[in-house]
Amino acid sequence: METDLTKIGMHKDQQYEVIITTMDKDGNSNAAPFGLRVLEKNEVFLRIFEGGNTIKNIKEKEEFIVNITNDPLMFTLSTTNTIPDEYLTRIPNKTNNDELAYLTDADAYFKCEVKSLKTTLREDDIKSSDVNYIKSEVVELNIKNKCVKPMNRAIHALIEALVNYSRINIVDEDTQKYFLERFLESERVIKRVGNEKEKESIQILKEDLINQGFEI
Repeated sequence: METDLTKIGMHKDQQYEVIITTMDKDGNSNAAPFGLRVLEKNEVFLRIFEGGNTIKNIKEKEEFIVNITNDPLMFTLSTTNTIPDEYLTRIPNKTNNDELAYLTDADAYFKCEVKSLKTTLREDDIKSSDVNYIKSEVVELNIKNKCVKPMNRAIHALIEALVNYSRINIVDEDTQKYFLERFLESERVIKRVGNEKEKESIQILKEDLINQGFEI
């Protein structure tokens, strides 16, 4: 069974935006968006805060489906509530003798089994909360679209920064300040989840803005 994530353009140490589908013990489906980091070609990492249905189901079943899609509606539905069953396909799950569900129109999806799950208390200025760190093994990969391209936030942040850069000298001072604030947010995202080319690109952009006299 194919389990090499490079086959769908997912590479080690990169983070991608995905939709995870899980099932509870009563057969109810749940879908939610997460940032997923690739550790190895067949191993992934998730950080999930306590309290949602996704982590509850993962703890119960120790398995989940990762869906690769660029469909904005699916990300919106899974963020605001969950994805209705009409958008899902159920398949037999031999591991637990029940069912799994994946996005019917996903470009690719893969099944993961939990290898380790560690829960720790995270404290910050807002509130304390339990966060779960999950390492999982990819045990089955299904490619439905040969042109599958997993979503990464960095390229979108870079394009937005480039658009604002192209306009910064033709707008008023208040808008320039807004563009520079947005640039800093784009830089933060790219440094966190971008690849080397994206990081190099945002640095080139930053140096050019500084050379023009902008304070960043």
